[in-house]
Amino acid sequence: MKVITTLCVFLLLVMGCQRKEHIPVIKEVSSDFFTLRVKVEKVEKAKIKIHTELVYTGDRSIQIIHMDPLIGAVVGERSNRPDIVRSFVGIQRTLSNNEAYSYEKDRIMDIRSDDKVLYAEAIFSIEGESVEKKKILDLEINLDEL
Repeated sequence: MKVITTLCVFLLLVMGCQRKEHIPVIKEVSSDFFTLRVKVEKVEKAKIKIHTELVYTGDRSIQIIHMDPLIGAVVGERSNRPDIVRSFVGIQRTLSNNEAYSYEKDRIMDIRSDDKVLYAEAIFSIEGESVEKKKILDLEINLDEL
């Protein structure tokens, strides 16, 4: 009976150690009335799930114009930041106070062993302001945190 109990306890411990809970990492960066929020979660050993959103905290509604994607995300090495490919299509969106806008669907990205950082960058402009005054928010997430 002791052998069976010991075996059951051992199996429960082994199964519990194998089942790792992947806790998401959420990072934010703010400028003026905008916050770039990125949530990253490891879904498999070599795959991560990314959710990105732009949060507007101003008092009045405004219209933004952005490219596709609104928030680009790439993984890479620390020493060499890869380019984010965008296409300018002039997407317009009206944002209200405390609205979280997520143009892109959640993405699953493959990561390699030499990928160390997730780079995220939002580029947009506010309607009525010159294109030269575009807003750029970017952040980095260390993949070792996942």
